[in-house]
Amino acid sequence: MIFLVIIVMIIAFGGSLYVRALLTRRAIFKVIEIFYQHQALGTKAAKSRRELGLERPDFLQRMTKPRDYKQYALQILIKREIVIEDEQGRLSLVEERLDQNLKNKRRNYGVSRLVIY
Repeated sequence: MIFLVIIVMIIAFGGSLYVRALLTRRAIFKVIEIFYQHQALGTKAAKSRRELGLERPDFLQRMTKPRDYKQYALQILIKREIVIEDEQGRLSLVEERLDQNLKNKRRNYGVSRLVIY
């Protein structure tokens, strides 16, 4: 019986990691689509987090809404230097740094499949 409980716990833990990775990946595509919709491509067209709709939710919003992975996805893109933040805090997407695989998947999803909440 204990062995069965341990197996169920391992499966639940693995499932939660899989779901988190899936939601993060989906959020990365949403964030990239936001940059394309706002035409924040290159340093001259940089926009603030507020203009892009990527500002951090306040405490009440975090408590009442489901978790939003866009902030985590944005941090991943900044660390990979796909999104550049200038000294004024304005963000821009560097298209040249998007790898080909990510570009193809973005085209395949299209704007109609990526619903921005």
